[in-house]
Amino acid sequence: MKVIQFLWIILAFVVLSSCRNNQGSGIGTVSSDEELASLNAQIAKNDKDASLYLKRAGIFFNRQLLNDALADLNKVLELEPKSTPGYLLLSKVYILMGKPQQALESLNVACNLDPGSMEAFLEKAKLYLVMKDYENCAVAVDKVLELDNRNADAYFIRGVALDENGEAAKAVEAFRLAVTSDPGHYDALMQLGYAFSESNPSMAIDYFSNAVKADTSSIEALYNLGMLLQENEKQDRALEIYDKILRIEPTNKLALYNSGYVNLVYEKEFSKAADFFSRAITIDSAYTDAYYNRGYAYELNGDIQKARKDYERVLQLRVNDPKAVGGLNRLDRAAR
Repeated sequence: MKVIQFLWIILAFVVLSSCRNNQGSGIGTVSSDEELASLNAQIAKNDKDASLYLKRAGIFFNRQLLNDALADLNKVLELEPKSTPGYLLLSKVYILMGKPQQALESLNVACNLDPGSMEAFLEKAKLYLVMKDYENCAVAVDKVLELDNRNADAYFIRGVALDENGEAAKAVEAFRLAVTSDPGHYDALMQLGYAFSESNPSMAIDYFSNAVKADTSSIEALYNLGMLLQENEKQDRALEIYDKILRIEPTNKLALYNSGYVNLVYEKEFSKAADFFSRAITIDSAYTDAYYNRGYAYELNGDIQKARKDYERVLQLRVNDPKAVGGLNRLDRAAR
């Protein structure tokens, strides 16, 4: 199963946890300069209030001012040594600093201070996953599910760990449990879409469609949905999806190329196809497949000179390309 280039995504998941997991930790909200100035003023008046330092550390963390965040967290733990939120945020700072062992130590303290902290055990599970310590990851996941047997993130992490260990069927079941617990769990929906792309395209289309609903701006979800629709005789819908991508990201060369391909191969709209390929070439001047297909669209539309020019351009970029050679041979035979 394909796991969405997942190592870096999981790391981001550890560092930038969702807002539902940030309550009480002082992070996850957009802060203004005015808010920071207000906190500075409050700390100047009351430098023994650990909660003020924790809030300011959260602002520094969000702005990736890690040394400043670390200094404030040290002050938090000096004033309030049993601050579970302090240790949770400290672990996130250490991760961004590239210090996973210190992050783990902070999480262990947080778990010992508050054995009922689902957030702390969930963060441990994520960190163990990144560290590829699957045994301890499973222990932390089990603890989260002991506290909340419908925690979608825990099931999702279990699924990734199982998949990385080659247990695809069990991974799918874990991702399904994640979606059962949270029908809008984007990452689990994406994994299920990938899992069924070949064996059950109709089901995969449903999963990718739901992923798009969960994150309407996700280029990845839209693109995979478009490709499946294109490959399964739903070309009109595929074009609609590619159009959505291009409204979000007008320079997405793959959406442009695929729009051209659908118009060329299925719709027989050769002028439209050539226009899409031209737009893709504007973005990537070495896009050989776009040059070839534009040339073929020109050929089918009777514009032989433009077709020849594109086939020759392909051969400049990719010597002896068989399709371009074939295209030129067709043009030569037609000219006799």
